[in-house]
Amino acid sequence: MHIIYFILAVLEGFTEYLPISSTAHLILAGKILAIDLVDPYVKFYLLFIQLGALLAGAILFTKRILTDRSLLINLIVSFIPTAIIGFALYKVFKQLLEGNLPLIAAMLAIGGFVFIYLEKVFIPKMMAMGQGERTVLTIKDAAIVGIAQAIAIVPGVSRSGVTIVAGVLLGLKKTAIFEYTFFLALPTLGAAVAYDAFKSRDTLAAISSYSDLVLGFAVAAVVGFFTLLVVRKYLARLSLTGFGWYRIVLAAIIIAIIFT
Repeated sequence: MHIIYFILAVLEGFTEYLPISSTAHLILAGKILAIDLVDPYVKFYLLFIQLGALLAGAILFTKRILTDRSLLINLIVSFIPTAIIGFALYKVFKQLLEGNLPLIAAMLAIGGFVFIYLEKVFIPKMMAMGQGERTVLTIKDAAIVGIAQAIAIVPGVSRSGVTIVAGVLLGLKKTAIFEYTFFLALPTLGAAVAYDAFKSRDTLAAISSYSDLVLGFAVAAVVGFFTLLVVRKYLARLSLTGFGWYRIVLAAIIIAIIFT
């Protein structure tokens, strides 16, 4: 397996479920490693390793989702607006915004500052008022989170990041909305990957060797699985501030690359 493909698979598995934008990391890696991300094979490879990361979530969460009726209903409610908005705007946003490093840097930085504000100001204020401790989403919450998730079509926003922000603003406990983003990833990523795979079917037919694809899939799945295990174990200790500063530093790195 070529080292470049290995790096991309590790990045995908590590970042897909975290609020730091997997898309931003893959695009930045493409720039640094001089990878042509618009090459049909590379685009299909990125799609395939995303499927590996999806498998990690499916292994961990499918049973919980299928045995919790209220959770399943909430996920359906959240998925519907995301699917409608995403399908309507996907092609336009893909053409206009794909690979736009200044936009990615801006979205990362804005999201980072929002995370820090929520952790340092908003959440303590809510706690002082005896709020922000809800652990169960209502149907209304689920719908709002789904609408918010649609914003993640903009590169650098982060699907999990925007859903976490929406959940915290709705008064949900941070650990509860974090966990919900993991569950919501399954239908959201599943639909997105299936749609992209259908559009890339000609590329798949033209591939002569599947070794890198299979290994990349496996690496992303394993890294994604252990990332989720670690995050779930320390979920109560996770601070949005850490993710916020990470996003800001990453945005600074991208800006430095743009001007060098």
